[in-house]
Amino acid sequence: MYSMTGYGRGEAEKNGRTLVVELKSVNHRFLDLSIKLPRALLFAEDAMKKAISARVSRGHIDVFTTYTAPKDQGVLTLNKAVVENYIEMGRELSAAFGVKNDLTASSLLRVQGVTEETIVAAPEEEILSLVREATNAALDSLLKMRDTEGKAITQDILSKIDEIERLTGVIETRAPHVAEEYKSRLEETVREALSGAEVDETRLLTEVALFADKCAIDEELARLHAHIAHYRAILSTEPTAGRKLDFLTQELNREANTIGSKANDSFIAENVVLLKCEIEKVREQIQNLE
Repeated sequence: MYSMTGYGRGEAEKNGRTLVVELKSVNHRFLDLSIKLPRALLFAEDAMKKAISARVSRGHIDVFTTYTAPKDQGVLTLNKAVVENYIEMGRELSAAFGVKNDLTASSLLRVQGVTEETIVAAPEEEILSLVREATNAALDSLLKMRDTEGKAITQDILSKIDEIERLTGVIETRAPHVAEEYKSRLEETVREALSGAEVDETRLLTEVALFADKCAIDEELARLHAHIAHYRAILSTEPTAGRKLDFLTQELNREANTIGSKANDSFIAENVVLLKCEIEKVREQIQNLE
């Protein structure tokens, strides 16, 4: 089982360009991504989402990126129309006012608009390759941490499942005696009320049978055992079953509540309280699993 909390970092480099991706995940009912990209990488957001969703199914994940690259080189071109205008204007000034026309190539190159720079940006596919590589490296690190924490949580849950099973056994051992003790108390009460007269055994047994049927918890105990076995099977075989376990925990709690309401016995009621406490501890831990 994977935990939903963790941190991962990945880095990719090519042609002097470096991309660092950091992933920080916490609990969430579904997969919720918050991706922060520099403006130059906004086109790569969809590729990053696909890479993450392919390997993670639940959790809120904050994605941080740091992108560094050498200054993109530009290609200079000469705007001949502007140059011709400046040369013509120099001639007109010289002819009209008798000033020396000292225009040179170097002086013209310093004039704004004479040259134009065209930026050569990195190809998008090259950037996407960096994004995929860095994101997958970050995911490797994140999932390793989530796996380690998930194993620790699983062991803790299994220990609590053992305690739930023990308490279920205690209740199961006590349950058959409830009707017997009720019969004894009822018989004693009736004899006292009748001042030693003979008790109608048939009516007494009928009353005890009705009581036993009303407080019978055999089905609930059987379902608890089945849910416990199912819990262990899921924890040992399914790496991402947090939602399924959440539902199963609700079923455990439902059976415990039913036993508490039907048992009509203080000893069973005390153990049901302990049972529900353990189930609640399991429920809290389940919230951390993917």
